[in-house]
Amino acid sequence: MNPNEVTSVIQTTKKKRRKRRKRAKESGSQPAKIDTQIPVASSSNEVFRQPRNKRRLSKDLADISKMSSHHSTEEARPNYSFQVDDTDHCETPLQAYRDILDILDRIASNLNKKRSTLRIYDPYYCDGGVKKKLESFGFTSMINRNRDFYDDIDKKVIPEYDVLLTNPPYSGVHIEKLLAFCSEASRRTQKPFLTLLPHFVYTKDYYERALSSTVSSSVFFLVPEVRYAYIPPVWVEAKAGSKALELGKIKTAPFPSMWYCHAPKEIISSNWLVQKFGASGLICPMHHSKLRYAKCSQDIPKSFKGEFDPSKKRSNPKARKRAAKKRREAAMKAGPR
Repeated sequence: MNPNEVTSVIQTTKKKRRKRRKRAKESGSQPAKIDTQIPVASSSNEVFRQPRNKRRLSKDLADISKMSSHHSTEEARPNYSFQVDDTDHCETPLQAYRDILDILDRIASNLNKKRSTLRIYDPYYCDGGVKKKLESFGFTSMINRNRDFYDDIDKKVIPEYDVLLTNPPYSGVHIEKLLAFCSEASRRTQKPFLTLLPHFVYTKDYYERALSSTVSSSVFFLVPEVRYAYIPPVWVEAKAGSKALELGKIKTAPFPSMWYCHAPKEIISSNWLVQKFGASGLICPMHHSKLRYAKCSQDIPKSFKGEFDPSKKRSNPKARKRAAKKRREAAMKAGPR
């Protein structure tokens, strides 16, 4: 197709568009769609140029496809000694570990240890990210191995540790098994644990069943300012891994998560928590981590409460204003920490 023919086709197409818009205006109806592909001269065969919005959509789809192929790189997938579910594999963001540095330092101090000698145990191996992130804060005695946690429990080969810190898989019965292990370890050896779990776990039947009454009554919560976003490893297949990956996102946060913590009172007392983070359920805006301490589930902010928590019911506008005013006054009275 020579340039003159291309010009002629373009002019004809424009005339058709004008006539279509004029008829639609006179009749008051929506114009019918016509083929908007415009041929352009090419050095080889005829090539049709798509409208700008369609080209942009094609580019977005291509980027998503590229990202999906990146997340399904089989060569990057570790050889696991246990069954792996792609939907369970998401690395905890660095901010989540930064938020609990005060807690880890407090545990280390009470055990007469430094960051470098505090033995932190994460029994669930995802992609090795937790070890790298905690080492960047100076916790170089981190234990995170590519092993079957439950097999190690059965064989009684759990490594010696000072504190268990983990973000476990959320599917199946992983959370229930983890809580049962933490409860038993706390009962026998007074081991502290910091577990990053979905906001609704405390409303589940297995929560009280897995934890002993002594442990469950002394669990406290550390709630982030905004929900954490998790990063799937590069080998996670997009469609099987998460909806976020399938949509072309590199981070996923299907629901809020928060820290479920427990430690002997001799190591972490309620008074220390209030001094560090502010009163239970209130915001201490001057604290660098911007975590909110909740002594019990009733003090968890409504935005992080589980769907089946009866206290999640929304109060009337006047009551909300009064509650917000009290929180602001309490935070101002508490002052900087």
